[in-house]
Amino acid sequence: MSDVLSNLGYDKRAQEKIINSHAVKRLARETLEKKVVKTFNYLKGRGYDNKQIILMTTLNPTLFNYPAETLNERFSFLKLLGYREAEVKNMVIILPALLTISEGLILSKLELLKGYGYSNSMVHKFTVMLPSLFSLSVDAINDKRNFFKDLGFNDKEINKIIKDSPMIYTCSLELLKKNYDYLLSKGYDTDRLAKMIYRNSNIIVMNISRMESKRQCLKEFGYSEDEINIVTGVNPAIYTLSLENIKETFNCFLSKGYSAEETIFITLKLPNVYSYSISTLNKKIDILMDVSLEREILKRPSYLIQGAELSYARLNYLIFNKVTLDHKGFNYLILSGNNFLKRFGISNDEVKEEYAHRK
Repeated sequence: MSDVLSNLGYDKRAQEKIINSHAVKRLARETLEKKVVKTFNYLKGRGYDNKQIILMTTLNPTLFNYPAETLNERFSFLKLLGYREAEVKNMVIILPALLTISEGLILSKLELLKGYGYSNSMVHKFTVMLPSLFSLSVDAINDKRNFFKDLGFNDKEINKIIKDSPMIYTCSLELLKKNYDYLLSKGYDTDRLAKMIYRNSNIIVMNISRMESKRQCLKEFGYSEDEINIVTGVNPAIYTLSLENIKETFNCFLSKGYSAEETIFITLKLPNVYSYSISTLNKKIDILMDVSLEREILKRPSYLIQGAELSYARLNYLIFNKVTLDHKGFNYLILSGNNFLKRFGISNDEVKEEYAHRK
């Protein structure tokens, strides 16, 4: 038997797992050899490569007991549910048991997810991304939802949280509790933590050491623990950014002449700046540097929320109309669209069209 498996590319570990599997353990050697070759060739004909077939059948040796006719029926059944050929292929690679679990179980999971209030398209997206949902018990799925209910979220909010981070359904309840307790231990109050989770649910499934590394990075910049909680509390996405992204943003301000203390001040006033692209951030600051107004950011960090194209267009409109570019001129630059229209008689769209960015 091992010769047949070796010839097909199975290593010793995979061979042992298959041979000792309850699914094939009682089969006669010759019978098993025929089934292995037949199943391997069948899956090959479905477009899977050797590596994929070895992975799938090692994870689920039960596949060797299914004739081609039965497997064909399952592939057809999945396609009738609305999954495309390529989607089915990838789903089976991730969860080979998808070909062997009952159709009733598959249907019940789809109905369960729809019963929570997800649309058909969202259920489709979830299961393509995480076919392992089909292998979870109803209790395991409900346990995750009940975890969030215990935190005060309603069903609609839970759907939004899991829509943003579907892997929550497949994570252990212990991991969710561990991450929540970790964040709670950092000093966030429960209301703030709830807002953070709602805004970026990835933090509840992240590796704690990764989150801790982001806090350490900010600490090295000079943030206090309370200040770290302020910036991450408003913008929890900071936890999901790479260390390189965080450092690049902080260093961008330093490169423009702001001190570390000033940079901390700006980011405390506008934590979302860490989620801006560096090219966008550079443009916004450079626009002010061209007219020596960059220090105004320290008085109004909210300027950085405004789009670079609009800032550029308004600035050039003010220059063309001989408006003095001092503190008052800066205030004109960041007026709301309605107020700018009232003051100068030109809308945001009109000013951007007339003074296109870098035209």
